[in-house]
Amino acid sequence: MKKKWKIEFNRFLEVNFLIYISKCLIGLIITYTIYVTFPQHQFFWSVISVLLAFSPDDKDAKKVAYDRMKANILGSSVGMVLFLIHFPNLLIMGLGVVATIAIATLLNIQSTTRSALAAVVIVLLYEQENASWHMALERMICVIIGCLIALLLTLLFDVTLFKDKRGRLIRKAKVVRKHYIKR
Repeated sequence: MKKKWKIEFNRFLEVNFLIYISKCLIGLIITYTIYVTFPQHQFFWSVISVLLAFSPDDKDAKKVAYDRMKANILGSSVGMVLFLIHFPNLLIMGLGVVATIAIATLLNIQSTTRSALAAVVIVLLYEQENASWHMALERMICVIIGCLIALLLTLLFDVTLFKDKRGRLIRKAKVVRKHYIKR
């Protein structure tokens, strides 16, 4: 039992796990600061979006960030267009689900369809209570801001850290010095 716990605890010390936590915390700090600085706007959606856009798996981190950003933009756009019809009910939500799945399939981002579907439903239900198209537009913009912050952080971590031949994560400057500068 003790050995199993030790093995599980070692997973918390892996570099990918620590990088994922770092990206989430930095993204949270940035978006929460924006949220507190501009309380009159819906930047709480940016906080949610930044955390949804990160992937704990280092494989394809950039692709996942791009795809989740596309999915959130897709979902909030479909939700906003359907909201303009002014019938946020089960029929419109069903139409939103079908349209979102179809467009996600055309864009080849099926793996992130759940994020897009959540965005559709949130925009339709949330805006039903507030009944204003500009709030739906603001929500979409805040989602995009959160996704862009997540994408920038993903690119930043990808530039500064990458794997060497043995699969170890190292800084780019160290590799350049080691492999390209003759001593």
